[in-house]
Amino acid sequence: LTSGPGRLCLALGIDRRLDKADLLGDRVWIEEGVSISPRQIARGLRIGIDYAEEWVIKPWRFWVRDNPFVSRA
Repeated sequence: LTSGPGRLCLALGIDRRLDKADLLGDRVWIEEGVSISPRQIARGLRIGIDYAEEWVIKPWRFWVRDNPFVSRA
């Protein structure tokens, strides 16, 4: 369901009405949720950014191991 930014926004009900919303305002917020141990967090290369030159090799893609909502790429 949430394998990618577009699907994540769909799942969270984020649409164009929130374009340019102030992330420090009161329309969008993040609440504390379930704790995840550092061992459960995986890291790898970002995908679909071949245009980004040296940034392609940065391990800036993070996900929770064995989570069914993470894309397989």
